[in-house]
Amino acid sequence: MNIYSYVSLSAFFLCFFLGNFIYHKNSRSQLNIMIAVLCFLVGFLAFTEFQYRQTTDFQTAYLWLKLSGLWPLVPPVILHISLIFTGKTEVLKNKLTYLLMYVPAIIISIYAVTTNLLLQGILKEYWGWTYIFPQNSAIFNVMSIWTLTCVLIAGGLCLFYYVRTRNVEKLQAKYLIAGLYFPLIISMVSDLVLPSMSIRIPETTIVMSTVGLSFISYGVWKYRFPALTAAIAADEIVSTMSSFLIMLDPQMNVVNINKATTELFGYGKSEIIGKPVKCLFAEKTMTLKDLLDTSTDSIINIETVIKTKNGSSVPVIISKSVIRSDMGTVLGIVCIGNNIIDIKNAEDKIKTSLQEKELLLRELHHRVKNNLQIISSLINLQSQGIKNKEDLEIFRESQSRVKSMAIIHEKLYQSTDLSNINFRDYIQSLVSYLVSYYSKEMIKIEMDVNEDLVLNMDTAVPCGLIINELFINSLKHAFEGRSNGRITIKLSLDDETPECYVLEVADNGVGLPPDVDLNNPQKLGLQLVVSLTNQLDGKIFVDTKDGTKFTIKFRELIYKQRLIKSK
Repeated sequence: MNIYSYVSLSAFFLCFFLGNFIYHKNSRSQLNIMIAVLCFLVGFLAFTEFQYRQTTDFQTAYLWLKLSGLWPLVPPVILHISLIFTGKTEVLKNKLTYLLMYVPAIIISIYAVTTNLLLQGILKEYWGWTYIFPQNSAIFNVMSIWTLTCVLIAGGLCLFYYVRTRNVEKLQAKYLIAGLYFPLIISMVSDLVLPSMSIRIPETTIVMSTVGLSFISYGVWKYRFPALTAAIAADEIVSTMSSFLIMLDPQMNVVNINKATTELFGYGKSEIIGKPVKCLFAEKTMTLKDLLDTSTDSIINIETVIKTKNGSSVPVIISKSVIRSDMGTVLGIVCIGNNIIDIKNAEDKIKTSLQEKELLLRELHHRVKNNLQIISSLINLQSQGIKNKEDLEIFRESQSRVKSMAIIHEKLYQSTDLSNINFRDYIQSLVSYLVSYYSKEMIKIEMDVNEDLVLNMDTAVPCGLIINELFINSLKHAFEGRSNGRITIKLSLDDETPECYVLEVADNGVGLPPDVDLNNPQKLGLQLVVSLTNQLDGKIFVDTKDGTKFTIKFRELIYKQRLIKSK
């Protein structure tokens, strides 16, 4: 075995090592795949070269030299790699491109293996067996022109890319040129040009191709350039993203999915590709129509339910985007989604917790109301032993104040909103109680309050106590010596200041005594009214024409947050 055969054998092992190295750097990259194919093809040719160089038998050498006739496949692979690297994706989408690149190479290779048009004979040299080129062979000239054409186009693409790019991309192009272009030129000189001039030296095609592939592998290791192209980066992102991705064609059939999709649905990729997307969703899903709608180009988020292979339903949220061509034709739909079952479970737990807390809060308001009712009953029992009318009246007024607060808590635990109450219902209940309590059924009560008016608890309590004091004052003092009369209660938004409320409590009774001073009230009832009005940051006005009318303007207090933030 001569030393030149060892060089070929070393090239064989190195090419297969480099092919595996580049392929596993990014097995989903078309660029990596094609470079790996080139490595394996050159490795095979290196093995055939090793065999015919080391053998001593003519027939064996002739057989291996015939197999080396697959060499014409190398130039189109190099051109293919250059097209991918330089971003000529539109060219590669055309099937005619592949026909023009590979069909001539396949035809030439068939001629090389099955005929003597490219191999006139073999002879023994000091480096082993080698080939004899045919004289004036048209097919040999076609092969030479074909090889040169592929090399020039590939080199031109890389050189142009090198000139117009900067920084890392320029370095990437430099390594690709060094790895693919220059070794091929040197090998053409040693294997084609010199033999045509009757100058024979050991063929360098395989060795130089291996050196070139080593340059490329070094570039992959140092600059990771196949992984830096936009298409490969996008493919890497799609394949490794945690969100599931489904791509649909215009007929709404699945054309591509990522790994997360197979893991979520439980299907293999081959089980989903080509199937209608409807089979992936639960039968009762009403949002599928929105998902498949191509009338809008905006991104739409849709919450729906999918059906896995084992039949279970999984809630998901999907972002849908319609993909169109430059002419506006729908090319398909891209759906990116996430499993939200954990979010739904958390929502259910929160809802359950809120329902429990709401139940406890209702129970709390109910107990407060009951406790206030007990206090009211105790005051009533205590008052039964009092003979002095003035003292008895003090007890009765205190009892009505307690009752007004008890009614608020009663309305709160009966309402759907535990922080707000319907104030019209509250006023009706309070007035009904006070009229019955003071036995003033003959007094006409007029009320003008919007049915939908609600106040929060912080505002309702002082406002309710104000109405309680003013209404009791009218019941007790406005109609002395009369069996009938009219009391009007009105509550509405202020026309001049919409965020303010206007409360009016009026009667057509005898009016206020002239010595009443709201700035310095002597009676507890009026003191409470003034104090509670100030609590509401309001203003109070009195009109004593045709009876008495109290007008109070106030704003609804901001409901204070009851939750205590942990430090």
